[in-house]
Amino acid sequence: MLAHWFLTLSAVILLAPAAAQASEDSSPYLFGGEVNYETAIAMPNYAFGDEGATEENMSALDEDMMPEAMPQDFAPPPPDSIPISSEAPKIPMLQTPVSQQEPMPEEPEPLPPISKDQALTDTLKQDADVASESSLPLPSVEGTWVDKLANTNPLTLLGSGNKISSGTDSLDDLVDNARSSSNTNRRSNASVFDISGVMLRMSLQQVEETMRNRGFRKVMEKYQIPNFIKWRNEEYCRSTGVVGYERTEACVTQKAKKDNHEYVQTVKYSKFDTKEEMEITLTSNFTDNKVYKISYKSMAANITGNSPKAMYIRNIKVYDFWKKVNQKYGKPDNKTSITWGMGGNKPFMKANTGFLQLEDPMLRELDYTRMSREDQRYMNTDLYSF
Repeated sequence: MLAHWFLTLSAVILLAPAAAQASEDSSPYLFGGEVNYETAIAMPNYAFGDEGATEENMSALDEDMMPEAMPQDFAPPPPDSIPISSEAPKIPMLQTPVSQQEPMPEEPEPLPPISKDQALTDTLKQDADVASESSLPLPSVEGTWVDKLANTNPLTLLGSGNKISSGTDSLDDLVDNARSSSNTNRRSNASVFDISGVMLRMSLQQVEETMRNRGFRKVMEKYQIPNFIKWRNEEYCRSTGVVGYERTEACVTQKAKKDNHEYVQTVKYSKFDTKEEMEITLTSNFTDNKVYKISYKSMAANITGNSPKAMYIRNIKVYDFWKKVNQKYGKPDNKTSITWGMGGNKPFMKANTGFLQLEDPMLRELDYTRMSREDQRYMNTDLYSF
């Protein structure tokens, strides 16, 4: 036990100077300072073995590994002369992202001033004028297809009655004219209107001549006898001994022709190349068999199909139909029902796409009145002999 303690104490005494010398010699490498190269060369070098750095070992080093222009008295700079930055190294991945600056909100545009005494349309027009002043000028379209398209606008046709407008009428002028009291009180005299040259109160001979000149052909003609004349003739034929339905009808017709009571009630004409039809209705012979209703029908609205060709042809026909209606008859007196006329029992005309009807209710009423007078004259005759 005592011997073991003595050996341990001896080892500590022998190793203490070596540890102190090693720590003093290696301190310049760890903490900076002047390095004693002689001591460093004399120290054991484990790269060449335990013998240290001898001349033979040094000659064995590769010349490329040694610095070429190292001075003999080279010494590292003192630690005080090395600039040490107090700032921490900046690592992009660890830096806090800089928030992007949010754009300033745009100020809202001021609302246009609205006056209580000013209409909404005037306010909108004023805003449009202000916007048009700040906008870029539009290019000139004179002589181009845009100019031609603007001049053929159907709205411009409403501003000149029966004539085509020059295209100078604006939408505001059309609205003002429609709202004016003079145009509101104006009524069209439909008795002077015509459809394909046929007018009211024409005779059958005049109608046939007009239709022939316009290229129409007669496709149907219907005769009629007033009912009270027909019933009276049936009684007369039976009293004369006529028996059977066919023979009675033949007798009634023969007697009506003899008394000039049979008349042409309806005539229909057709123009096959343009697919137009005209149906003329006439009064009885009590009013000289005059025209009191004219119905015109076109195939413009009957073109079916969704193909580009069908839609193009249909649009062209509908546009041309209303353009000619505006040119010929002017603005309708009642724009809701599209009718022209002075109201009451006077002649009127109404229109629809591909359809026109011109009628004279006064003439039809006159025909009924004369029939009633003839019936009263017959009723006052003596039928009994007692």
